[in-house]
Amino acid sequence: MKAVNIIAFLLLLAVSVSTGVRVKRGLSTDEQKKLVDTLNADRQALGKNMGITFEKLTYDKGLELKAENYICHNHGKPLVPLKVNKVMKEENDLAVQDTGVDLWSRAFFNPKHTKIGCSKEKTCSYTLTHEKWSGKTCTYWGVCDFAPEVDYRFDASNTPEKARMPSYEKYEDLLEVGGEPQDSPTGSSGRFFSLTLLLGTIIISF
Repeated sequence: MKAVNIIAFLLLLAVSVSTGVRVKRGLSTDEQKKLVDTLNADRQALGKNMGITFEKLTYDKGLELKAENYICHNHGKPLVPLKVNKVMKEENDLAVQDTGVDLWSRAFFNPKHTKIGCSKEKTCSYTLTHEKWSGKTCTYWGVCDFAPEVDYRFDASNTPEKARMPSYEKYEDLLEVGGEPQDSPTGSSGRFFSLTLLLGTIIISF
C-alpha cells in the first residue's frame, strides 16, 4: 500500500510541475496559417458588408517576437488580448455597452493592417483600483500585435459592430489559447492543495 501511495504522489507531482510551467513559444506553422486564413476571410466578408476594402494580412515573426516580449501594462501601446478572465471580460463588456465600440475586436479589423503576430503564452495580470472594480485582478493570456501602426476611423453610420464583426474571442478559440478561468479549482492553488493532501496521506500511512 505504501508503494502505491508513493507512486500516486510522484504522478501527481509530475502533473503539478508540468501544468505549472508554460513553455515560451510562438505559433506553429499550421496555427499561423489557420489564423491568417480565417481572419482574412472574416475581414473580406466584413469589408463586403460595409463596402470597405480590407488589406490582406500576412503573419509576421517579428511581431510575434514583440508580442512574446511585451512588457505588461505598457500604456504606450497595449497589445490585443486573446483570452481574458471573468473580471476583465465584465469590464470590457460594460465598456462596449456604454460606447457601442468593441476595441479588442476592432483591432483584428483595421482595414489598413497588413501584418499580424501573436503569442499564445504571454500572460499578464494587474489589480484594478477604480470604483467598484477596486481590488479585483484582471488577467489575460495570449496577445496579438498588428502593423502598420495606423488608426482607422469608421463612419458612425457604418460601424463594424453594426455589420456583424466577429468577436476577438473567435481567434482565442481558433488557437486554443490556454489559461485558467478565474477562481478555477484546477489552478495553482488547487494543485497545491491536492499535493498537500496527498503528501499528508502518505506521511500518515508510514
